[in-house]
Amino acid sequence: MMDQFRDTASALRELTESIRLDEPRDDLLERVAKKVVGLLPGADAATVTLYSDNEPSTVAVTDESLLPLDKAQYSANEGPCLKAAEGGTIVRTRLETAAERWPDFAAAAEQLGVRTALACPLFVPDEAHVNRRETEPLTGALNVWSFEENAFDPVEAALVAMFTSAISAIILTASRWAAAEKQADTLVAALETRDAIATAKGIVMARLELNAEEAFRWLTEASQHTNRKIREISVLIAEDPGAVFGR
Repeated sequence: MMDQFRDTASALRELTESIRLDEPRDDLLERVAKKVVGLLPGADAATVTLYSDNEPSTVAVTDESLLPLDKAQYSANEGPCLKAAEGGTIVRTRLETAAERWPDFAAAAEQLGVRTALACPLFVPDEAHVNRRETEPLTGALNVWSFEENAFDPVEAALVAMFTSAISAIILTASRWAAAEKQADTLVAALETRDAIATAKGIVMARLELNAEEAFRWLTEASQHTNRKIREISVLIAEDPGAVFGR
């Protein structure tokens, strides 16, 4: 048990230290999936399910031949990975017990030879919600598949949950940071555009002896005639009024 804990902690540290802020989310999730398969005895493959616009899809996979397992759940709108994603709980199931609860998933698993499944929720909120998909910016599950009859004991499941929870927090923080950074860039661009237009409008008012409304109309018409954005025209005027109005 201690060896498994050390291996999990080491893998988490290694993965955390290698994360880049510019790394695509799905590439990172694929690396997470591969790490989990390497950590868990009996794990043969893993997939990652994420919701987008309230619809699940597989964004990372270590063995594409097992994709039908995810697709069967999406089509039936039920299965262990959807249960884990929506409920925020670990779901471990064996083929014989899954048949009654999720027949479509069980049929796909039997055809592919999968005997045990372990689904761990990703991006678990601090507080319980009835439907996590409506409250979390990211919702999904890491799904681990085994061809063994009784894989993934409770300790292993807990270690994987710890691993995915830590990684999820990092990804969620990075996602929020990226969104905030994008919003800040948009705001800065808007302020720069406003300042450039205000400066150009003042120059037009002075050069052509127009009022503020007439000057802005002049900029709008210039934009239409030259097929250039008002901001581009404004920057040109602000940087070199003589190039537009003469020296």
